[in-house]
Amino acid sequence: MASEIHPVIHGLNIENFGINTALFRFINGNHTQFFDNFFLLARFLGRAEVVVIILIFLFIRKRKTEFIYLLLSSVITALFVISLKVLIAAPRPASFLDDVHLLLPYYKMSFPSGDSAVASLILVFFFRKVNIVFKALLLVYWFVISYGRIYMGVHFPLDVIAGFLIALFSIIISPLLFDRMAELFNCIKNKKLV
Repeated sequence: MASEIHPVIHGLNIENFGINTALFRFINGNHTQFFDNFFLLARFLGRAEVVVIILIFLFIRKRKTEFIYLLLSSVITALFVISLKVLIAAPRPASFLDDVHLLLPYYKMSFPSGDSAVASLILVFFFRKVNIVFKALLLVYWFVISYGRIYMGVHFPLDVIAGFLIALFSIIISPLLFDRMAELFNCIKNKKLV
């Protein structure tokens, strides 16, 4: 039992409600050794370093606009994810549920899922820019990362949904924010403060 092997984690438990825990138990309770190994390996594709590699690629390819928008979206996403993790400090599933199939020893800072936010950022940012084959690959990538977080016992479905919504918001707001910053820069450059 999870509560017997680690200390009680204090935080705002926004995760403990019917459909969220039921869906978590359904996904987390169906596991095999093959998928344990698969999701443990695949989890590295949801890390922030993947976005850094993509940013380097865009920079080298001189895709200035895409580079700036992805960079800005990444910063906004990171600020929201980190802020919410610290402010809410939601316990992870193994902190208060019994019989969690836990593949990584994570017990706190559950909400939202940073890995699913990264995968969602990549999915939403590139989805309209690529052909149907790459769209399908992006969806598979997002599913593997997001489903994997629940499968490994480190996140609830609500965490994954929140990660997606944060990434979506960041991508929507980044062009608007960039345009506002460009206006401000031009005003300062021209010594006008209006």
